[in-house]
Amino acid sequence: MKSLLFRLAGKFSAEIGSELYLKLKEETLSPSLFCLDFSEVNEVTEVGSEFLKKMAVRCKETGSKLAGFGLKTEIPGLESQTLSFFNTEAECIHYLESFYIGDSPANELHPNSKEGKTIHCPECQTKLRFKQMGDHLCPNCQVKFFVNQKGWVSAYERLL
Repeated sequence: MKSLLFRLAGKFSAEIGSELYLKLKEETLSPSLFCLDFSEVNEVTEVGSEFLKKMAVRCKETGSKLAGFGLKTEIPGLESQTLSFFNTEAECIHYLESFYIGDSPANELHPNSKEGKTIHCPECQTKLRFKQMGDHLCPNCQVKFFVNQKGWVSAYERLL
């Protein structure tokens, strides 16, 4: 399961809203967690608000979860039940993880399974077995990624 943090700044308008919506739409092919950092946003326009509503609807349809934090301004026309906001990043992340993390991570099979712990490559979604946390390399697409103690996968960004 992917989890993404988007750090936003300036005016949240149609331009930023549409780019963010397209990225979110691309990432919601499988259930994901999305955290929006509004701490550097000084204004949310009415059109930006409409894009936030569209994102919340898309997440609900795909089983993903969306929340934000650090909001300093009122969002026109956005109901509180559409999108949850928190004061701090830690509260927001804790809220998002509570939807998908029980005793074991969502992408890990039960320990009784014959295959053991499994993850999916963040790039090609190939199912892989792992024994310990740390850096890993997908044998299929050669993408490097990190697996934490809970079995969460974080892809490394490539610099061109």
